[in-house]
Amino acid sequence: MEETKTKPVWASKTFWVNAVAFGASIVTGFGLDIGVEEQGALVGGVMAVVNIVLRVMTTKGVTIK
Repeated sequence: MEETKTKPVWASKTFWVNAVAFGASIVTGFGLDIGVEEQGALVGGVMAVVNIVLRVMTTKGVTIK
């Protein structure tokens, strides 16, 4: 039996990291202070590095079904 090369999107670390980052940006946009407003450029840079690391670690694609 051949191993599948994909996984559901909710099993992706990259998806969840980006979902949390998106949620934080939405909450901040509505004015809730979560402590990252002043460090926007730093947070963006950290997210870029996290996404690069997760992309390098990726072994399977995702499917939306």
